[in-house]
Amino acid sequence: MKIGYNEACALGCSSLIKDLELCEKAGFDYIEIRLDMLTEYMESHRVDELKSFFASSHIKPHAFNAIYLYEGFLGVNDDKKRATFLLSEFLLACHVGEIIGDHDMIVVPPFFDGPNYIPYPSQEDEVFDDCVRMLKKLAPIANDYGIRMSFELVGFPRSSVRSIEFANRIVSAVDADNVGLVLDAYNIYLNKGQNDFDEIRKLPTDKIFSIHMNSADDVPERERGQDKRCFPNKGVVDVDGFLSALKSIGYEGMVSIETFRPSHWEKEPEWVIENAFNTTYEVMKRNGCIGGIL
Repeated sequence: MKIGYNEACALGCSSLIKDLELCEKAGFDYIEIRLDMLTEYMESHRVDELKSFFASSHIKPHAFNAIYLYEGFLGVNDDKKRATFLLSEFLLACHVGEIIGDHDMIVVPPFFDGPNYIPYPSQEDEVFDDCVRMLKKLAPIANDYGIRMSFELVGFPRSSVRSIEFANRIVSAVDADNVGLVLDAYNIYLNKGQNDFDEIRKLPTDKIFSIHMNSADDVPERERGQDKRCFPNKGVVDVDGFLSALKSIGYEGMVSIETFRPSHWEKEPEWVIENAFNTTYEVMKRNGCIGGIL
């Protein structure tokens, strides 16, 4: 497996250009570029500069983060202004990805606009039909740019797609070569404290496009949030079981560290990125997922 870095880790204290420099220095194989940080970068830089950086560097781009779907997107009663904005983000990622060699994009299913513990209001069959419809419309557009879409379940009650089984059922129904899954250890855990990752063993390996590694603070269910994420060398998530399940089906792709911890954003990006690499490498090495000496 290869080790990746998700820019959310130092979101509040860094920039794309700084992340590129520090991730290359730390030894990451891949970086997941946030679309908001890409937009900021392009205010004073050209896409060709990104292309040149990756062409001469060890680190490579992997998976733009993220396109957030909403209920009814691209449907008959869609909000045209909202749809135009989301499509512009989607096409930006496609365009830049084609140029710099980033062939993946994270796509997140709809959320209910409220507290994390409030259940998503629509029925599962409605969610299924809506997600399949949206992904089927986006897939050929992305494919024209050589982009794959990684559909990401999120276990919060307010998320429309909470389980591995349901996410895989949606992806299977879309039945497109460039639509697969991204599995995030904490997002799986968020589904009622799910810490058994055996469902991964039922998945087709070629449909797992990306992996997000992390753990989290042990807090009551109602207090669980993305801000509780932490590096994978501690916390409540069974990261060893997560990696074991991936190894059992022969997954050999990218494993990216992704946290959204505000206390980390108060530190220097050098501290965040160094610790992100060291802790993720340590866990992957311990589980036989990576070679070499740190």
